[in-house]
Amino acid sequence: RMICSPAQPAGEEGGTSAPTVKLAGFCPSGRMQDKGMEAEVLDAGKKTEVRVLAYDFLEGSLVVTRRPYDMKEDTLVSVVELSAGQLISGKITRVAPFGVIVKLSEYVHGLVPLRHLTDVPLASVPKKFSVDTKVKCRVLKVNPQRRQVELTAKKTLVGSDYQLSKLEEARKDMIVTGFVSNVQAYGHIVTFFDRMYGLIPIKEFEENEAPALGMVVTVRIRH
Repeated sequence: RMICSPAQPAGEEGGTSAPTVKLAGFCPSGRMQDKGMEAEVLDAGKKTEVRVLAYDFLEGSLVVTRRPYDMKEDTLVSVVELSAGQLISGKITRVAPFGVIVKLSEYVHGLVPLRHLTDVPLASVPKKFSVDTKVKCRVLKVNPQRRQVELTAKKTLVGSDYQLSKLEEARKDMIVTGFVSNVQAYGHIVTFFDRMYGLIPIKEFEENEAPALGMVVTVRIRH
């Protein structure tokens, strides 16, 4: 959120341009007021509160909104508002061979990869994951530059009490839950949230009991 003053009224494209200290912010006409309500006309120099939606690198300016709906604290308008391990719900808008696309808000969509739909990865998307179905997920990782969000719908990860996402939070003998992301001759790589990962040496497994790629595992941190 920020306070700014319009530099000029709406132009041919509609909307209002407003400067900040070193940046200009553009508010499209459709983001001036909620649908069905008449937008307030802002005179140059009048201060108004807005919320940043995105940064336009081509124009070197901010894209902002002042719609009452967008100004609510619980309205998700950008991927940067999400954090790894966060629990969030959405609605499936697309089902593809590689996974499902979930609408988290009007502005943000996320991908649940195929291997993250179930605790034990399947060869295809289960029928229960259909368009318009509501799903509860956790944020695996966020890429602000590409405005991408990767999610997991693995039941064990979604329901876990603790989500390891920072190295400084890891402690010896801590019990954490992750998933097998790579299998090598020397052991299994276990990935947690926000690209955190660890190694289970092959000697830790009983014969023929090593978890398969993509499976959820609960482990104890040795060091």
